[in-house]
Amino acid sequence: MPDNQLKEKNKIFGLDLMRVLAILLVLAAHILWIYQDYSNLLTKAINFSGFIGVELFFVLSGFLIGKSLLKLFVNPDYNYKYASIFLRRRWFRIMPNYLLVLILNIAVFSYLGYQIEGAWKYFFFLQNFIHPMLPFFPESWSMSIKEIPYFLLPFAFLLLARIKGANRNRLFLLTIIGSIALVMLAKVEYHLRTDNHTLAAWNVSLRSVALYRIDAVMLGILASWIQYNFLHIWTKSVWFGLVLSQMILGALAYLVGFVKLPIEQYPVFWNLLFLPLISVAAALMLPFFAQWKSAPDALRKPVQFLGAVSYSVYLLHYSFVLYLMKYFIDTYYMDLWQLHTFTVLYLTVTFVVSWCLYEFFERPLMKIRDERI
Repeated sequence: MPDNQLKEKNKIFGLDLMRVLAILLVLAAHILWIYQDYSNLLTKAINFSGFIGVELFFVLSGFLIGKSLLKLFVNPDYNYKYASIFLRRRWFRIMPNYLLVLILNIAVFSYLGYQIEGAWKYFFFLQNFIHPMLPFFPESWSMSIKEIPYFLLPFAFLLLARIKGANRNRLFLLTIIGSIALVMLAKVEYHLRTDNHTLAAWNVSLRSVALYRIDAVMLGILASWIQYNFLHIWTKSVWFGLVLSQMILGALAYLVGFVKLPIEQYPVFWNLLFLPLISVAAALMLPFFAQWKSAPDALRKPVQFLGAVSYSVYLLHYSFVLYLMKYFIDTYYMDLWQLHTFTVLYLTVTFVVSWCLYEFFERPLMKIRDERI
């Protein structure tokens, strides 16, 4: 069987579906920029969905990468060579698309007269490592949160591998739990020294700062450890985890959308509880999606396509496609139906351009990676 067919056969439909749900929720939230003068229950629900979509990305990414890292680290032969292979494969997966889109953004927005400060930071995922996100290429904030742990953990495990006779499975768990604890302590320190009065300030100073958000990725990695070590419990917790996750999300949606807890009166909720609870809810969905092995072609094929182009869609859809469309097409005086037409055009352009990036750039590079590494 050819390698590409074997990969498709081994793909888990539910995890692809989870990735697709994440990108669609993020897309839906960003589409609200087109309808910025409209505010109702639907727009509030869509805005909340954006929070869920990003957390799904973080947790799912941690789960998938965590399984690879765990298998590498518990191998008694784990050394620099194994770490190097992991890092090179990860570099090939993430960096080419990211660097291409970043350079395109720099070129286009410089041409349009946009003053880009600290552009060099974007090449090293430092644009929001410990400081508020820079205004340029704003959706790249999640890249730092996802990628920094994957470049640091292999080296941390190399150091831990030097401990003779240690239980590496246990060391892996302690490393992940310790990382989550350190990030939560950083959140507490932020809470004690910061007096946020608006969600806009909270969004750029906490939600989008990698130092305070890496715990979401680590929760996904923790879920991979639980699956690896307690598969019998994992397989039996499908519906319990799914129902509990929906209860958590429903409670958060009620508090945010209906009760409307103000951040100035409830800073503990916003600074310490809101985002971690969404991440926990996302992690609780994993047993359900991870055991949904297959689906009919009518459902599998579109999900497979959307999952394949999801990374390209994420990189292109907002700053590059939507911003440029709104820059050249004035939507201010459009009525509702004209905005709907604009939205359809925007989505069409996004998916066509994303497919081109995937088909003619990302996919050939993945083939090279699989052949050489």
